[in-house]
Amino acid sequence: MNSIFSVVSRLFSLRVLILLAAILFAIAGDQLGFLSWADRALFSVLGTPDTGSFAAPVPVGSLDSALAARGLIEPRWSDLAIRAGMMAAALYLVFAIPRMGAAVALPVTLLLGGSLVVLQAALMFYRNEWLPLGETITLLTLGFVVMLFWLQPHRQITALAENVRDARLRLAKLLLQQGHPDEALEALLDCPSCEDALELRYQIAIQQERKRQYEKAVGTYRGILEQRKSFRDVAERLSALEKLSTDATVFQPGGFDNTRTLLMPEQSVSRPTLGRYEIEREIGRGAMGVVYLGKDPKIARTVAIKTLSYQAFDDGQLQDLKDRFFREAEAAGRLNHPAIVTVYDVGEEADLAYIAMDYAQGRPLSEFGKPGRLLPLPTVLDVIARVADALAYAHSQKIVHRDIKPGNIIFNPDTRGIKITDFGIAKISDDSRTRTGTVMGSPLYMSPEQLKGQKVSGASDIYSLGITLYKLVSGETPYQGDTLANLTYQILNKRPKSVREFNPELPNGVVRLINKAIQRDPDKRFASAATMAEAVRRLAVREAREEAS
Repeated sequence: MNSIFSVVSRLFSLRVLILLAAILFAIAGDQLGFLSWADRALFSVLGTPDTGSFAAPVPVGSLDSALAARGLIEPRWSDLAIRAGMMAAALYLVFAIPRMGAAVALPVTLLLGGSLVVLQAALMFYRNEWLPLGETITLLTLGFVVMLFWLQPHRQITALAENVRDARLRLAKLLLQQGHPDEALEALLDCPSCEDALELRYQIAIQQERKRQYEKAVGTYRGILEQRKSFRDVAERLSALEKLSTDATVFQPGGFDNTRTLLMPEQSVSRPTLGRYEIEREIGRGAMGVVYLGKDPKIARTVAIKTLSYQAFDDGQLQDLKDRFFREAEAAGRLNHPAIVTVYDVGEEADLAYIAMDYAQGRPLSEFGKPGRLLPLPTVLDVIARVADALAYAHSQKIVHRDIKPGNIIFNPDTRGIKITDFGIAKISDDSRTRTGTVMGSPLYMSPEQLKGQKVSGASDIYSLGITLYKLVSGETPYQGDTLANLTYQILNKRPKSVREFNPELPNGVVRLINKAIQRDPDKRFASAATMAEAVRRLAVREAREEAS
């Protein structure tokens, strides 16, 4: 309905009326007696070249006889000149006046009309010819009056359209800056095509690429090409994206799960982003999703980005996993310790959540927990003491890690620095939302109370750190089972294997320390992580003295 109204309004606009009038005057002007008023008036004013006197007004229909009586003839090219003059006048009225405005158009129109009068007079006095310019003068006069009525509302409509366009451009730009490309594109739907609008559409397509919305980016690029074939590198980007469509997982919903890495497209396509972070490559896998190496382009900071892919979980369990995931950010964000990975940012996108954290350079201690690759005992004791210090700090903030194991401790052999990472199942101890009966963490390193689904405390981390020490000095764990049920039964009911079964040369002090840390009863373990750190350091000093002696 709107399109029909638009067509009708264009057909019956005043400018079209002027063009129709010019055509009518050119075709049937001779048959319309009233159009000769200007010629009759000019003839009466100019008189004749012979006497120089002024004639009386010429009646309607008597102009031809008056011209003949005074010896004036009409040139053979008269009809062509009149039609050309009327077409030129119509084009001037329709196209030039809207650009000039009323203030400029008035003197220009008077100048044109005066020029026609001067031309007529020159032909009369010097060539004894009469050129009937009255129809052209009439079109100029009436057309100028008509355009005055059209000009003011047209300017208001034009100004309003420009304001609407500018408002849509500003809204689209703001939405794009806030990370809402779909809403930004919607704001540009009815926006007239212009350089700024095309540039915004291009930026929207780039952001859709980075958010891995490749199908939407293809549609946006095609829309740009419909308006301008050679805008920037749109054709190349569209071609590169269409090649990606051969991989069904790129465009189909649910194409990614927590075990698949994000697609790293070719050079012509923008690298994917999570929030403001550009993804460079995959660096690991966690219990909930993939971990990526990313970069914050604003401050050139390298980060590790841990993700939780929503598509890998049922709707029933997704909300609980999301709550746990964001509690990781809440918990880790409260911690400020040199041996704990710093959390910088947390965010959520349509298909996943992510946490950006400090990229800890080094290797997980799990690489040094295998026979033949064990670290020297003094190094192991130093690392365990510093981890215990960090856990003591976390416990003072009422945060229990719940998943201490060699894989969650990053060790840099060059700097000897350590970082505890993956608070993915960390729990705030005083959180009223704590639920019992839920088992989280790595079973080999879980405390008995954690396996039972009981509420845990810092003593659980002490147990896990004791098992970690056991692993780092022997390459084995005290419990081994073929199934989770068998392993759980052993941890809850069997005595742990002595660490000396795997490392007979281990000092007695280390054996006693491990045995105390992995007691089944939490009350029999070290009173706190700080107490364990102190005991480890005393042991390290004693062992150093014995070696020196």
